[in-house]
Amino acid sequence: MKRAGIVALLLLVVVAACVTSGPRQTKLMKSTQMTISAAALRVQVRSLADRFSGLMEDVGEEVLHNEADPARQRNALLWLTNGIPAMQQALFQPDPLAALLDAWFLIAQMRDYFDHATEHGMPEHIQELATDVLDEMESDIGLIIQNAGPDTDYDRARQMVYVKAKSHPVDASFASRRGSAVFLAEFTAEAGGSALRSIGSITESVEDLVARIDLNAEYIPKLARWQAMIFMMDQGFSNTAESIENLQYLEVVAGEVERLSPLVEALPDLVGSEREAVLLALDAYLSRILAFVNQQRTTLMGDDVRAEREAILAAIQEERIAVLAAIAEERSIVLDALRAERAATFEDLDALMDEAFTREVNRMFVRGLVLIALFLAGFATIAYLGIRALKRQQG
Repeated sequence: MKRAGIVALLLLVVVAACVTSGPRQTKLMKSTQMTISAAALRVQVRSLADRFSGLMEDVGEEVLHNEADPARQRNALLWLTNGIPAMQQALFQPDPLAALLDAWFLIAQMRDYFDHATEHGMPEHIQELATDVLDEMESDIGLIIQNAGPDTDYDRARQMVYVKAKSHPVDASFASRRGSAVFLAEFTAEAGGSALRSIGSITESVEDLVARIDLNAEYIPKLARWQAMIFMMDQGFSNTAESIENLQYLEVVAGEVERLSPLVEALPDLVGSEREAVLLALDAYLSRILAFVNQQRTTLMGDDVRAEREAILAAIQEERIAVLAAIAEERSIVLDALRAERAATFEDLDALMDEAFTREVNRMFVRGLVLIALFLAGFATIAYLGIRALKRQQG
């Protein structure tokens, strides 16, 4: 019964995972050689939004602080106010692969612009700053693509992106990105879907929404400051049309926040309804699992199992008897060997003792003979000396 409960729990976990998880890969991803899941790719791509924004901001602020030419400062402000929002918008495409390709396409457009820096009157050191940042951003994209599957072709994809980007150049403001939607549509033609179509589960959509709101909360004050600096450089309203164009992104952001507000307000009810649907599905699956477990339990308790159990016990008993007989035989053999070894050992000990006794007796006999010889020699010497002394007295 305990084992049946464990099986039911494991099946419940698997069912819950199947019910709550989104698709493993999008249609766009399935048209490539990628093996990474959509969720894993989404996490990696969304993490680039904050990093790329920070890299672009560092370059723009460095130009603002180190350049005294108002025209160059204004170009840096256009890079900040238009380039950063364009990069963020690209990286928050609903499809994670479409977002990665759109960001890569924008990097290629920027690189093409800075490769012709002399035509725009841009000094070489600013071109080097921008190129270094673009290299770093593209290396991050290349790392994601190379780790997305064993058969991904980074060089071929890069060539395709740069060929398309070269035919759709951008101007100094980076405000109008021509060609990215066309490029994504061409890329996804074989996938049978649109790159701009929202995919994934409600959980993934909420996570993207929270990440984008956090990023906008960080950059909207900065965008307002940079836009104010552009107004000051344009001497208020002397160039009204272009200044208003530079403020269009703030209007887009405000509209985006306003559009998302009802969704955010409806999220609790939406999540509640989804939770109720998931619980009902889980309850149905759990009922099926319990019925299946009971059926298997009834089957296991049938006559076939009982006969199999008896056969197993009989086989075990036979094996037990055979093992005990083999053990008894081995024990008898071992005891006989031990007795033989014991008798041989005692015989060897008796022989050694006899030999030692004989050796000791011989040694004592030799010592006795030596003592007797010494005694006789001493006695002869004393007798000789006594006779010699008597002869001296008589003579």
